[in-house]
Amino acid sequence: MAECDAMNEQMPLLLTESLGREERERAHQHIENCAACAAEWKAYRATWSELGELPEVEVPARVKEQFLSTIGASRDSKVIPMRSRLAPGPRPSALPRWFAQAAAVVILVGGSYYAGNRTAPLRVLPSPATIQSVEQTPYSIAETRVLNASAISPNIEGRPNIQNVQFVDADASDNQIGVSFDVTSRVTVTGAPTDKSLVRLLSYVLERDNSTSPSRSNAIDWVRRTYSDPNHADPEIADALAKVLRNDTHEGVRIRAVETLKDMSPASSGTRDALIDALKNDPNPAVRIKALEALSNLAKAGTALDAKTIDTLRAKASQDDENPYVRVKAAELLSEIP
Repeated sequence: MAECDAMNEQMPLLLTESLGREERERAHQHIENCAACAAEWKAYRATWSELGELPEVEVPARVKEQFLSTIGASRDSKVIPMRSRLAPGPRPSALPRWFAQAAAVVILVGGSYYAGNRTAPLRVLPSPATIQSVEQTPYSIAETRVLNASAISPNIEGRPNIQNVQFVDADASDNQIGVSFDVTSRVTVTGAPTDKSLVRLLSYVLERDNSTSPSRSNAIDWVRRTYSDPNHADPEIADALAKVLRNDTHEGVRIRAVETLKDMSPASSGTRDALIDALKNDPNPAVRIKALEALSNLAKAGTALDAKTIDTLRAKASQDDENPYVRVKAAELLSEIP
């Protein structure tokens, strides 16, 4: 809460680009990860945009004199001439809620000069403005997308890394141009373990073709800790791990995948098939042993093993060139099946 209060005080300076680079970057990172501050920041920017569209009028002399007397300045003091963007209109009580917030922005920004050059304290009363609702558009994670310029905010937040820029003009006669680029940005997705969007994202992370990345092994370990809980079980996660077990070239990753499948329930048909394929074809005996342990867990949990699984276990138990420990584990599992 204290961090959000400090963030609210910095928003006017962020809006006018008065923060240093590091402070600006920290501010944007906080806004990206705090829903309340993100809504507040959106309101600030909308307010600033509205103010920019109002006509400029001279500040009335009586208003200027009243302001100077409030801050303790005399009529002869040298004060930077002020222009106001407050247009004539209805009484303040009839104005929209965002106008009160706009007034707070103007006072904070405009008063910074006097606050820094006068000893008399300048008080800014808190604005009672509230955000009733914020329109949110679902964020789509995609490899490529085409966006209309009108759908893009003109404000670039933080310091995103933009690379591989290409300028596009497919039709010179339609008065339309394009800019294509790759952008690197940090995205944090939060939600319940059973949230389908989060499950789909984790499945993609597990299935991506990057077998040497340590983050993939870390992802499997994290999935094991989270989805071994029966309340969080999801067949899509199990199927993603089954694909890792089938396709990954790194034996350490395959071992982690089969260990995770061993602790997950209930199993899908894709999970059982992946374990059978690993038992039959995986070149590493440690992976084959883990596959047998996972199948044994399924049998103990009440999952019926089909005829194909039974035949594979019998073949492994009697295979002369198989690892002796694999043969013993296969025979033990056969003896446990009713």
